[in-house]
Amino acid sequence: MNWKICFVAILFVMLFLQTGCSGQGDFTRRDGNLILEEEGIRVVLDERTGMLKEFSSGSDSIQLKAVTVDAGLNGAYVFRQLGYTDFSSLSTWELPLLWPKMKELPEFTLESVKRTQEGFEVSVSRDIYSFLYKYQILDHALALSVTLSAASGEDVYVNGVAFLIQGVSGYDLADTTFEYPGSTPEGRIPFARQTRYKAVPADYASPVIQFTDGSRTTNLLFVNETEKWTAGCYSDADELPCAAFLSAVEGVINSEKSMEVGTLYLPLLKEGQDPYLAVSDFWAELGYHVPRDLPAGEDLWGVYSAHPYGTMDTGYWNRLTLGEYADSLSSVSEMGFSAIWLLPVFQHTGDNVYEPIDQGIIDQRYGGLEQARSFIQEAHARGLKVLFDFVPHGPRPVYPFAREHDDWVSKDRQGNNQIEWECVSMDYNHPDYYTYNVELAKYYAEEISLDGARIDCSMGGLSNWSSAAGLRASASGLAAGLNVVKALREGFWAGGKEPLLLPENFHPSPAYAQYTDVFYDMPLYRCLYNMNQSDLTESQYVSRLAHFLEAEQKTSVAGQKKLRFLGNHDTVTWTFDARRAQSLYGVEKAKALWMILGWIDGVLYIYQGDEDPAAYGLEGENLTDFFTELLDAKKSYLPMDYLTRYVATESPVFAFYRYDGESGDGRLVLVNLSRQSNSYTPENGENQVLAAIGEYGQKDGSITLAPYSGVILQSGHAQ
Repeated sequence: MNWKICFVAILFVMLFLQTGCSGQGDFTRRDGNLILEEEGIRVVLDERTGMLKEFSSGSDSIQLKAVTVDAGLNGAYVFRQLGYTDFSSLSTWELPLLWPKMKELPEFTLESVKRTQEGFEVSVSRDIYSFLYKYQILDHALALSVTLSAASGEDVYVNGVAFLIQGVSGYDLADTTFEYPGSTPEGRIPFARQTRYKAVPADYASPVIQFTDGSRTTNLLFVNETEKWTAGCYSDADELPCAAFLSAVEGVINSEKSMEVGTLYLPLLKEGQDPYLAVSDFWAELGYHVPRDLPAGEDLWGVYSAHPYGTMDTGYWNRLTLGEYADSLSSVSEMGFSAIWLLPVFQHTGDNVYEPIDQGIIDQRYGGLEQARSFIQEAHARGLKVLFDFVPHGPRPVYPFAREHDDWVSKDRQGNNQIEWECVSMDYNHPDYYTYNVELAKYYAEEISLDGARIDCSMGGLSNWSSAAGLRASASGLAAGLNVVKALREGFWAGGKEPLLLPENFHPSPAYAQYTDVFYDMPLYRCLYNMNQSDLTESQYVSRLAHFLEAEQKTSVAGQKKLRFLGNHDTVTWTFDARRAQSLYGVEKAKALWMILGWIDGVLYIYQGDEDPAAYGLEGENLTDFFTELLDAKKSYLPMDYLTRYVATESPVFAFYRYDGESGDGRLVLVNLSRQSNSYTPENGENQVLAAIGEYGQKDGSITLAPYSGVILQSGHAQ
């Protein structure tokens, strides 16, 4: 430790010993540490730096070198712990680069440590910059947010704020793994295979990082309701595991304007607690929940996505009006789907349906408002809800809607309009744009009885350096994404509809849960994509998929429904494999995977043409009867509120239970993900087959499944 920190720390400790700390359960000085012990909780700070070294209880402990907050200010990270990269060129779907550096902390001043009503605060400074660490002591958890300030009359530009969990002790890297439950890369990743100080980031803004060595587990949680973030893990020079959450913060601070960023959570596990379920329980303690306003997704068995002009991967060649396309609703309903999501039908450029000119107008190509009304009436008559695909990012800048509402458009630091996908990037936080979206949803709910929306780009837009709401520039990201979902939900309710909302948000942040009826489960698709690129045996494939689904389920906000799919309009056209599931997997394996996705908890989703490729000029078999059979079995034997428990089979047979949490009534579901027949002996002797797709046989308590077949069995011991 450098001399300045030591000198300032000695002065600080002398003052500390003279005045103590305010509040109950004051810190005491012992062996070079400041120690707080109360109600079974122990907090240890380094007396020289004020950095957290330990947080423990009788059942669990997190010991580490430090929790350090570093920030990119005026082009460099203040504490030199990360390499600096400018965020101004990031697209909305991109996360910031996490670049740990092997550097000692530079000279800085420990200003104070004091107790507060909620916990304690640590203030440190370097040059003109101050970092106020605000700790809150929760029940078996420690929460940390930080306030940044600068003693400067001129604006200081903020570009990135990182919470670094450095040097966690008690783990041997040779046996320790890290994981991003509910995100990808999927599974437990060994530290031993990684290069020192080279972070392995999550593909989405993961709120959970989990360390484990098989005997102990540490959960590290992070939620930022304003910006997206990168979660990443790496090891340091002492071969200790480290983690980081880097928020894509952009804005300014000065002597009159500070900035708060958060929040990191260090939860302690209770004796015998499931480390994954502990996360879901913790979200509940923080108040995160699924919609409580009579969610319209309660009986949502399946979603069918379509467009009257046909499919994106065939160039929209069908050219039907909504009135003409309504004739197809009977087949969608007869297959058993509960809702149809129409890709955008608003007035658009003609180049791309996702470039609306004005969302208040149904394009005359599709028959205008009257044919939209009759389409929805026909859908309702067949028991289908209808979702429009709202595109809030805005039109191309040449169109009147963009020119007339220029103040709604996000601006860069030079005052120019932010442009993405050749369209303006609206700031969903603008109060008038919020009102516009409320009124838009209300209008369609009242005028044509629209049931809800799939919401494109609902992870937010590009940074707005001229926020009408007075927010920091990066608030037009994740916070704005939340805002547009709130606005549309409010609008549908105002129009007399119980809204069914499906935001295109890939990040498994708990903050979205209370506004989202169905989570757009892109992480599951990404998991399948990654596994398809790996050299896995059939048994390994099943094991990894089951582990991902179990970890995702247990770490989600309780009761959250997820959209399960093998492809969407984007993935069949231009991103990832850019192929249809039948082409990618082969017909039979695709069917087996659809069985799994359709029979686990959640909502099965297919894209127009998956059921009958030839109708759209695509290759593949007609699977209309297959999807009818699959959804009929789901409705008959797998109630929406039945829980899911995955079973490790160590074979190509994918197994799980669906069960009622109170009565214990349940079903055992088996799907053979193999080109060979495989046998499985149920753990509770289940033998009554309720439904089957494909061939199977039973003998001596075992069931033999033909290649890529699946069965549902009655079970009374599913919990």
